[in-house]
Amino acid sequence: MLPLLALSFCALFILWLFAMDRKLRPMTSGTLWIPLLWIMVIGSRPVSQWFSPAPTESSQSYIDGNPFDRNVFLFIIVAGVLVLIMRRINWGSIFASNRWVFLFFIYCGISIIWSDYPFVSFKRWTKDIGNIVMALIILTEADPVLALRSVLARFVYFAVPLSVVLIIFFPDIGTYTSKVNLWTTESAVCGVTTNKNVLGGIVFICGLFLIWDFIETRASGLKKARKAYYFGRTVLVSMAIWLIASAHSDTAIICLLLGTGILLFIWFSSRKRLAGRLGTYFLIGGIPILFLFGFNDVLKTFLGVAGRNMTLTGRTELWADLLKMPVNPLIGTGYDSFWLGDRMEHIWRIYSWHPIQAHNGFLETYLNIGLFGVCLLIFVIISAEKKLKKEILNGNSFGVFGFSYLVAALFYNMTEARLDGPELLWFILLMSAMSYRRRAKLAPVAALLAAERKRPSLTPRNLISRY
Repeated sequence: MLPLLALSFCALFILWLFAMDRKLRPMTSGTLWIPLLWIMVIGSRPVSQWFSPAPTESSQSYIDGNPFDRNVFLFIIVAGVLVLIMRRINWGSIFASNRWVFLFFIYCGISIIWSDYPFVSFKRWTKDIGNIVMALIILTEADPVLALRSVLARFVYFAVPLSVVLIIFFPDIGTYTSKVNLWTTESAVCGVTTNKNVLGGIVFICGLFLIWDFIETRASGLKKARKAYYFGRTVLVSMAIWLIASAHSDTAIICLLLGTGILLFIWFSSRKRLAGRLGTYFLIGGIPILFLFGFNDVLKTFLGVAGRNMTLTGRTELWADLLKMPVNPLIGTGYDSFWLGDRMEHIWRIYSWHPIQAHNGFLETYLNIGLFGVCLLIFVIISAEKKLKKEILNGNSFGVFGFSYLVAALFYNMTEARLDGPELLWFILLMSAMSYRRRAKLAPVAALLAAERKRPSLTPRNLISRY
């Protein structure tokens, strides 16, 4: 009885938050429900696992996939493509503005050719294309920043309260048992997701968004932001703090603190003076991280101070073993196909906790699409940094959120591989990297009339001042 009562209160709280946002942060069009549905799926768990337990973990299950989940993704992607077709967007402008993003995806598509499992690789690549489709729906809205805020806010309203209720009142869904070694298991929380690390990453995104959204709302001076708004935000932030602490994901906690620090620093600094140096700060901030992970003695000292073991819960050992695997260093094994078949079974024979990713995004990219793919990914990140710098210079508040998120997400990517496929971390990074330049809506005659109105009239005073 108590669990159902808690779930009912949670549903009412979510509906109240949705209703409050109809005035404060409205959905700019009905089509935004498509990307909202997309991020609800990729930011939680496969739809099939809401109705039945996860299938038994085996290498064959990762090859076969789930037909129901595949159809859900296909339905959302097709709906998104139809929206873009009806909007008659300027595809030439889209390709020109996002050349590195499209080159990266085109190369990923080509890499399917040399995959050991080309059909599986193609299906996964199609899901990744869905991220592009959903990002374009948001970017082609009349106000893309408001559209993104509306979508992310509603995702937070869904993910954060429901995770708390599932963990406390529905432990069969909100928690799971994970292997520590062959003989030991432990209970961990997952909320709306399937893994404590995934939950930590989702809460990191939600927490950073809540802070940015709160500052943006205060700065805009909206009269609609009354006590109810601040009450809702206080409850959500409190829940997010409890979730990220319960997940015991140190990486997520560090990334949330890092992203919040960068966001506040940029927001309350002289943005125009600071924006010109963001590239330098970006480089300076990345060198210590690469240095830290490149030298074991330095890493050992850092982890000792942080209270972590040298292996980062087995990650450094996994990285060393993965680098020994027979992989073409230039082109990899094919898009998202390294963790399939014999290679996965070989790794699972070594590790009792059965890894399904490299726990490092750049290493994961290298294993799948080689050094060439890693270089293209780096160019995508650099293009995102340049775009966000321009937005900060133009006074676009999303640039502040996007840049702080980008730096924190790259740090998160050092211990988790989330920069491909249907992943919320990857989707928001693509949103930060992509842009859409609209065609000028002013007709030639109207443009001439507008210029004529701006021209000073021929009064005696204007004639004297001219000559």
